[in-house]
Amino acid sequence: MKNSSTLLLASLLLSTALSAQTKPCVSMNDSTNKATGLITAKSFAGPGHWALQWTPGSTYVAQSLTIFTGSKYLAGFHSLEVWSQDAKTKKPGVRLAGGTWYLPKGTVQGWYGTNLDKIQVLAKGTTYWIVWIEPGWSNLPHEVGGKPSLPLVRRSGSVGSWTMTPAWGFKFRLYCSPQDKVVLKPVGKPCTGAEKLIATSFSNTFPLVGNSAFRIEGTGVPSGAASFLLLGAKKAFQPIPLNAAATGCFLNTDIVMLLVGKSGTGNQQAKPAVGAAHHVRFDLPIPNNTSLKGSFLGTQIAVFDAKSKNKLPMVFTNGLQITFQ
Repeated sequence: MKNSSTLLLASLLLSTALSAQTKPCVSMNDSTNKATGLITAKSFAGPGHWALQWTPGSTYVAQSLTIFTGSKYLAGFHSLEVWSQDAKTKKPGVRLAGGTWYLPKGTVQGWYGTNLDKIQVLAKGTTYWIVWIEPGWSNLPHEVGGKPSLPLVRRSGSVGSWTMTPAWGFKFRLYCSPQDKVVLKPVGKPCTGAEKLIATSFSNTFPLVGNSAFRIEGTGVPSGAASFLLLGAKKAFQPIPLNAAATGCFLNTDIVMLLVGKSGTGNQQAKPAVGAAHHVRFDLPIPNNTSLKGSFLGTQIAVFDAKSKNKLPMVFTNGLQITFQ
């Protein structure tokens, strides 16, 4: 079995061929996969917050975000969020939508990101802030000489004042669709839990034969709750509405096997075993067996929602149709 760092590098090298199937509706400094090797500092005050001021020239319905980063020295959680602008301070105001993903130690620089836990309409001419929250020792999503250089502020932890920092070529992509890849497609509809967050599943890894780092993640899910990864084998499976059992939710894969886990409770600096709030991940190492190439796997995440009034108190994400390469 190849080691994880080699497989992560292989995944990055293949990212051009297996890149996101849907093009971003807005992007900046993303024409190359080059970025500075600079890393962020790790603060005892809490995760680092970096906020990029942006005013859209058109109206967009944002559903996911990615940036160009990596995590060579530390395993941790990252979040991308959309915030309003405070009318008085002209700095980030309140969180509007966001999502979280996990990067293990040794992750090479690449495009990583998350779905948003609310479908966010970004109005033309209104100023927003794209906020990256990271554990520390992360690669800056910075293309040297990149343009445009928009205003940038930062702070350590979740309290305190935002301070101006020199602007740089922030590498980001904003999508008007959920995260998808040519060989990893979202199917069916996710549903909203009692906390009014949309629970979705995605993967920042590629389903390569021999990839021991392959994983499925969920964001917008209840924190600290029993979680299940549904595994299916029927590619032609049609989503089934759960109706009165779980209003607005669908079963988006057949069920051949269940994996059991628990969603996280910590912040972006939490240990991998603790996990981040409103996020869950399932590691699915793929054996180094060439006979698996072309094989299909269907997945969906279901998480217990203690505050739900449904007969079946669960939230269900979209499904994922995965083809091993």
